[in-house]
Amino acid sequence: MTEYNDTPASKTRRKQDMQELQEVGLTLMELKPAQQARLPLNDPLRNALDEARRISNLDARRRHALFVGRLISDSGPDALLQALATLTDPTRQQRLQQWTEQVIACENVKELEPILHQVLEFHPHGDRQSLRNQARNLVKARLDNPADASTEQRDRFKRERKKFQALLNDLEKTAPLY
Repeated sequence: MTEYNDTPASKTRRKQDMQELQEVGLTLMELKPAQQARLPLNDPLRNALDEARRISNLDARRRHALFVGRLISDSGPDALLQALATLTDPTRQQRLQQWTEQVIACENVKELEPILHQVLEFHPHGDRQSLRNQARNLVKARLDNPADASTEQRDRFKRERKKFQALLNDLEKTAPLY
């Protein structure tokens, strides 16, 4: 069809779209600056979000969210909405916890490869060598029988687990969103 034959969206549909973008604007305004920096924001939108930090009045925040929603609409919301969905993924922490538990469940180092491959598929920017080293250290520190383990062994296991989880969290925090 040509642009002349396309029917324009109804006024109700346009209002609903702007209401949705206003809610996205409120979500963006609630994000921390480090999280906002990971999103594909243009300069006017970034300036509006910086300005939003100063606004404390509820009505003023609502009006500013309308303005932010309009800026999102003008800049093309698709990439921003996709990046925001990735950033606010509620299953992120569960996924990291599952990977840690899978690594702990491995009996030997050779069983780690499929798990590490899965992590690197999800985070291709990750360093394979450091991930492999941390996973290997975690498997070596694993406690076969926690009741018979000394406090030094338990502390080593906790330390290695914490290091591995920190590495996964860093991968998640530095993952490109767009």
